[in-house]
Amino acid sequence: MTERPETRNLPARSQNGSGEGEGRGDTITDRVYAAIRRDVLGCRWPAGQRLKIRDIAAELGVSPMPVRVALRRLGEEGTLVIEENKSARVPFVSRQSFNEYLEISILLEGLAIERAASRISKSSVMALRREAEEMQREIEAGNTTDYALRFNGLLMKLYLEGGSGALIEMIEQVWIRTAPPTREVFEERGTVIRLNAALIAIVDAVAAGDVASAKETLASVLHYVGRSANLFLDMDQDLRLKPKRRMKKNDADLD
Repeated sequence: MTERPETRNLPARSQNGSGEGEGRGDTITDRVYAAIRRDVLGCRWPAGQRLKIRDIAAELGVSPMPVRVALRRLGEEGTLVIEENKSARVPFVSRQSFNEYLEISILLEGLAIERAASRISKSSVMALRREAEEMQREIEAGNTTDYALRFNGLLMKLYLEGGSGALIEMIEQVWIRTAPPTREVFEERGTVIRLNAALIAIVDAVAAGDVASAKETLASVLHYVGRSANLFLDMDQDLRLKPKRRMKKNDADLD
């Protein structure tokens, strides 16, 4: 796992309709589920990363049981892979599949921008602009920690303005496949600077009612991220991303 504080707060029950809670209520397990799923969407782990129940439980300040149940639920929906030895890992994705998902993402997110632009209020779009500006200030101060999570989070807030739960669900399903391979892209400070400038441009275009420019900028951003991710996939497919033939006993145990 990447470095994080030893413990962190569980997310509150989702109020934005993004599907994090899957309508299952607000139990500890639901919140653990939402936290892990959010981390996958936020590019926290690379493809193939094995997740340990004890590590996640300690970080979230919960017992192992809700983590075990949450991982099983994430496996059932395809967010994670549960292997025969009961270990959970972030799925691998081939270069071809990644590029197919990327093209689907461009289409879906373009539609989400169209819907949002026709419904978003002036106050909401200005709030998104202020958030993007705050992200820019943090980047300039050298803080790019969790930028992928914040980048995707701001886009999702915009898409939610469109009011289509089904569309949001489809976008998240695609992001689950495209997020892990792009993890290293979001770790490059120069890339983060460019991405945030584009994010501000998207928000400004929506504010001006220029949907075509917003969609064009978004497509350019996603293609840029995709090209960079493909370089890493080319280099790593046979090394880091290829499942190892042998596993140590410690890696084979979810606990």
